[in-house]
Amino acid sequence: MKNLPRKVKIAIMGAGAIGSVIGGMLGRKGHKVTLIGRKPHIDTIRKNGLHISGIWGDFTVHTLNAVTEPPHEYQDIIFLTVKSFDTVKAAKETMPMVGTNTVVVSIQNGLGNIETLVEIFGKEKIIGGMAIFGAILHEPGNVKVTVIASETLVGELDSSLTSRIKDIADILDSAGIPAKTSDNIMRDIWHKVLYNIALNPLSAIFGVSYGEIADNSHTRWLIKQMISEAFQVAKVSDQSLGINTSDEYLEILWNQKLPPTRDHKSSMLQDILHGKKTEIDYINGAIIKLGAKHGVETPYNSAIASMVKAKESLGHR
Repeated sequence: MKNLPRKVKIAIMGAGAIGSVIGGMLGRKGHKVTLIGRKPHIDTIRKNGLHISGIWGDFTVHTLNAVTEPPHEYQDIIFLTVKSFDTVKAAKETMPMVGTNTVVVSIQNGLGNIETLVEIFGKEKIIGGMAIFGAILHEPGNVKVTVIASETLVGELDSSLTSRIKDIADILDSAGIPAKTSDNIMRDIWHKVLYNIALNPLSAIFGVSYGEIADNSHTRWLIKQMISEAFQVAKVSDQSLGINTSDEYLEILWNQKLPPTRDHKSSMLQDILHGKKTEIDYINGAIIKLGAKHGVETPYNSAIASMVKAKESLGHR
């Protein structure tokens, strides 16, 4: 990708809560943004604009191109914000928007998305991303930004600090989404996975906020076991986490990462409440799969993943 123009053509593939916020914030700054999402949400945006509320302000964006199918028009940047289980399908549908200079930025939960996208598009097209801000799609056309734990990160897969990732970080940051470049995006994605392993499934199982999980000695003990397993799996997978021990990570979680998001309830819980499939297979499930591959037992992650799957199949009661 060449140096980006002042105003950029951007597509959001998977305009749910997070994708809509990113697209809306960028569209508000004059970029040509196409939101690709589900019909009720898209139809409302076409008619009334996208309303964004919460910690980043309260406003409506009327300049968005809202569609249910990707346009046959090359984009400068495609932000892929679909659920992990839809990555392959969404990537293939994205093809008509991918030109010579297009880059695809994965801002998704879980492990395995980057590797899948590299297989489909080639390594040079893919930029890794990590967002730890929370948003809720209250109703079609209305999203609320609820919390932020840290800046959104973008990084090259080879850890180089290129002009294109600096440009993308600047575009996001200037649109009101705190963002910066990463010199090791795969490590940072793993850090988010650790955060999600600890909090998302327990929030979904018990229907509580992150703060309530942190305040309960029993759930803290469960988190300690799951994170310990994840560190063992990362070690045998040759993934450097930049943190020596699971106990060291937990100190960071309790004292730095969790406090800004105490009142947040996980998107996994929202999926359960709305009868949707969760991303458990790409979060705790990814640890289970990697553990099995390398001969590391993961009983706690396995048990928690099974409970979430039970919630999915039984439905919200």
